[in-house]
Amino acid sequence: MIIKYTSLKEKDLEYLSFILRNGMVTAKQIMLKFREPNKDRVYRRLRKLVGKKYVKYEHIAHKVGVYLGTIDARKLTNVNVTVPNKATIYTMQHNLLMTDLILFYEIQSEKQGVDFKYRTEREVRFSMIGEGDNPSKLKAFNDKRDRIPDAVFFFKSANGNVTTTWVELELNKKERKRYDDKFKMFDEILSGGRQGEQPYSFDQVIYFANEVKIHNVINEAKQRLINASKITVRNVPSVILEERWEEVLPSGTNDGETRGAKTD
Repeated sequence: MIIKYTSLKEKDLEYLSFILRNGMVTAKQIMLKFREPNKDRVYRRLRKLVGKKYVKYEHIAHKVGVYLGTIDARKLTNVNVTVPNKATIYTMQHNLLMTDLILFYEIQSEKQGVDFKYRTEREVRFSMIGEGDNPSKLKAFNDKRDRIPDAVFFFKSANGNVTTTWVELELNKKERKRYDDKFKMFDEILSGGRQGEQPYSFDQVIYFANEVKIHNVINEAKQRLINASKITVRNVPSVILEERWEEVLPSGTNDGETRGAKTD
């Protein structure tokens, strides 16, 4: 993209695109995404974007600082996503963990030479419903909530085959009926071809959850399905939960250095 007639740099737009696609992110996640050499560089760029009203900063529960994109940022970048108004403790926890999972698979795939792409819940929601900033769109979202994944992962193998994965991050166990209804839908979408308003045809479903009772209810709910083998449940990788990113990053890259880092 040619950057002219603006004080923004290409990296500024890359930051904005990442923040908008993921809803809300931390400075650490930006540092990991762009392999920045330190958080100071990240904060410097974020301060500029906050000053220009493209990014908002919120401090949640006296602990976590998150950055959210604004409507102005969406207009500037043409990233088709819904834009969050504010962050709550639950949405923050779910959102940030989902972004950690995306970063984990992005970094792992890079190391393994696998082509990995993703779509976030905000991108899928925008394509199915629109912005969701008025009562009718909010109602449409509530009606279709269970038909919108937390993310879609695309894994492309060496022979060119793409595995399209519906991803769910489950922090709390839901009522059994919710699982039964949702798994009935999974059975349909995993039978091949695009279903209804779904933007993709899906090959598998992966749940990420760390509570045994969630693993159990998912494994029970899928038993009666024709496509049960295409639904799996996994723990959130411990390197994410324990912030051991140095174990995932390619050798030669850590919190203090980055390969081929571009200057500002």
